[in-house]
Amino acid sequence: MEEKNKNTVDIFGLAPYGEALKISVEKSFDAAQSLLSRVCIPAAEELGLMFQDKVRYWRLNNIIKIIQKSEEKMSFDGEKLTLCAHPRVIKEIMENGSWCDDDTLQEMWAGLIASSCEKNIGDDINLLFVNILKNLTSNQAKILNYICENCHMEIDKNDFIHAEHIDLNLDQIYEIIGVQDIHKIDTEFDNMANANLLNGGSLIGHARGFTFGSEKILAQLEPSPFAIALYIKSKGFKGTPKQYYNLEHIEREIE
Repeated sequence: MEEKNKNTVDIFGLAPYGEALKISVEKSFDAAQSLLSRVCIPAAEELGLMFQDKVRYWRLNNIIKIIQKSEEKMSFDGEKLTLCAHPRVIKEIMENGSWCDDDTLQEMWAGLIASSCEKNIGDDINLLFVNILKNLTSNQAKILNYICENCHMEIDKNDFIHAEHIDLNLDQIYEIIGVQDIHKIDTEFDNMANANLLNGGSLIGHARGFTFGSEKILAQLEPSPFAIALYIKSKGFKGTPKQYYNLEHIEREIE
């Protein structure tokens, strides 16, 4: 019976973390809950419930790290409460982000918390990005960040943004994500295309990933406007793509 109970307690694989995890959580919990209570009291209360449930300590440790990262992306007016977020958004971020221990993804979850906070209670538009981010792999997150940081961006007269595609060879892709399995990478690209994070295809004139039948292996990657919006929000930015990239519309002469 004793052996059975021991296995039951470790059903979520917490044994390898042991006392170190417990100490880490207890040291960081109060500060994280204090920050969360300033922007979303219901979420702070939910964090307290997680603290009481030691089976969820691994998840709690992850969400505490995310909250800590989000503080660096937020600005308060001294001790005066000036920011608040929609409880539904923060609840979904906590629920889904707490399963993530990858640093790149945690930074993106933290950015979503920060960009969800407004001087008046924020709206729930960031739910759209939660539903995409929870399904991103760490490799996809690195690719998304890279192309949104390195593609050439333009805006039209209505401030709608467009990115020009970027060509990446295998060595560049390996350097970005540290993976050398070309078929695994191709699967990552296909999934990003299916999630409408990558523009392209035969109708646009370039591929959404690796080009078929090419003598030299190249990936053509162009972030969609939605992918760019996700990237900006995951940086904690609340403004428009035009403001984030500091863009101005340039009229082009039609030849």
